Amino acid sequence: MNKDELIKLAFVAHPHGIKGEAELRLINPNPDESILDDDMKVWLYPSSPKSKIKPEGEEWNIQKLRFGNKVICQFEGIKDRTHLETLIPFEIYLKREAFPEPEGDQVYLVDLIGMDVVNEEDAPVGKIESFSDNGMQYLLDIVLSNGEKLTLPYVDAFFPEIDLENRKITVIMPEYTE
Repeated sequence: MNKDELIKLAFVAHPHGIKGEAELRLINPNPDESILDDDMKVWLYPSSPKSKIKPEGEEWNIQKLRFGNKVICQFEGIKDRTHLETLIPFEIYLKREAFPEPEGDQVYLVDLIGMDVVNEEDAPVGKIESFSDNGMQYLLDIVLSNGEKLTLPYVDAFFPEIDLENRKITVIMPEYTE
């Protein structure tokens, strides 16, 4: 599976206990919104040469998943802590098709990447390159038509309209004063 076709959901750097369970660090910090579940097939990719997971990734099955103060995962085929430690550190990915369809006007931020950015007159401004989270809100990174980069909060004041069908998002550019 090509890693570029997958969505990163979590990172594993620590074992939990002696039975081979892993402590997951979810990309989305709200475990109530996680789509990971028992008996789900995921892709694992090493995040350092120390990991024994193949560089091209491996498909694994989540046997059991527990949400609490920590997110604890037992992968099928991992027998004990020592076995898990040979795989750590690694990242967990999932196919985009495995995600439920968003409801109403909700979107997955990953679906915005590569989308054309236009101004209110529908003139091209650039493309969405990536997104991040500053703890208060999501930020969209735009590569402008002139090659410059601009990061704006993903709020209605800057992005009043998304056209998923035509893969474009309208931006109200901030005004700069000197």
